Amino acid sequence: MDTAVLTTIVSAVVSLTVTLITVFVSRSSIKAEREKLERELQRSMTARLYDARLESYPRAMEVTEGLRKSRLAEHPDRVSQAYFQTILDELDQWHATRAAFIISRGSLEKLWDLREQLRQKPAADGRYSPEQLQK
Repeated sequence: MDTAVLTTIVSAVVSLTVTLITVFVSRSSIKAEREKLERELQRSMTARLYDARLESYPRAMEVTEGLRKSRLAEHPDRVSQAYFQTILDELDQWHATRAAFIISRGSLEKLWDLREQLRQKPAADGRYSPEQLQK
């Protein structure tokens, strides 16, 4: 084989090998950079979500303050269906705000449970049982 042809073939193989290595390294670095940017974006969005929750959740705490066991025990005469309906209405108003978009899945399930309990009717004598109040 002629030296010039052999040199051309070797050069072509080396060039092709260098090109393939360059492509592999470039793709790997692009993938790593994309994953890094996605993690940074995720962290940023999570921080914004937590900030939004910190703005919205205190109102829910204010609304549900009247459901604390100590509050219910302080004024047992105020505990009525209307009392719970007022809290339920305020809770629904809170949920109708941007809070509906930022509430966590677990909190949403607890909210549904709470709303269901607030809709319960009192016993025949018009009073709630201790079990109902506990729920």
